[in-house]
Amino acid sequence: MITHDIANNEATVAQMKADYARYEAVVQRDKDGNPINNLTIDSCRLTDEKNMGIHLQGLAINTNTNRRYQRIGEIYGFPISIISEPTVVDGHESVQNRFVVEGNLKYKYNNGFIAMSDTHAACMNFVNALEKIPGIIAQFEERTARLKADVPQLEAIVSKPWGKEDELKQLKSDLAALDRKITATLAPKKEEQDGEVNKQVNTVEPPAQSTDSKKSMVAEPTNPYQREPLSSRIVIGGCGATPPGGFFVGTKRQADNRAAGPKL
Repeated sequence: MITHDIANNEATVAQMKADYARYEAVVQRDKDGNPINNLTIDSCRLTDEKNMGIHLQGLAINTNTNRRYQRIGEIYGFPISIISEPTVVDGHESVQNRFVVEGNLKYKYNNGFIAMSDTHAACMNFVNALEKIPGIIAQFEERTARLKADVPQLEAIVSKPWGKEDELKQLKSDLAALDRKITATLAPKKEEQDGEVNKQVNTVEPPAQSTDSKKSMVAEPTNPYQREPLSSRIVIGGCGATPPGGFFVGTKRQADNRAAGPKL
């Protein structure tokens, strides 16, 4: 929340102000008001600016602290540390070193990189980091003032009742009704589709049968042209005049009169 940001900014400003007050109490300046560099390096016995600058440049190239802060010296009672960070240069993994001045907070100049072509600038890196504190304080105070100016407006927005609550409830109700309608519409189609799938899955093909077997299973209609036996047929014989006794129907009379009439 915005109030949390304001509190953090104010706490940071207080810490920076304490560090700068401590620095101002001990810093020595020349006649033009520029700070005099009283840098000391733990691993360098030489105290001239040129040799200390060369030593610092060597630390920047050869040190690897594996991401841990490691003390290398101090400036006006403030510890100076170096930290090694992994990086990639031309597609190859490498290590870059940054230098910080430690107080309540950590301060950097030139983003923590020292000058590699100028020994004077390399040595002045740390005092310059402390000299930047007032400018950083001003930035935080300006940011905090903007946040505070927004607080009343934000509080008014938060405390104002929202007039769309009833509309939101109605929209939620309509959405639920629409969802139920869609579900009810899709459900029968789904069941029908499932039934069709099950029907296809459960189909069993009958075993193959031979030609003779199939013939035995088929009921064919009676041939309308099949000849009936002679015994069941009416025989009308004769050629010319009617034989004595007339025509007889039946098998017995036919047998008795076979010689009398022609065979059909």
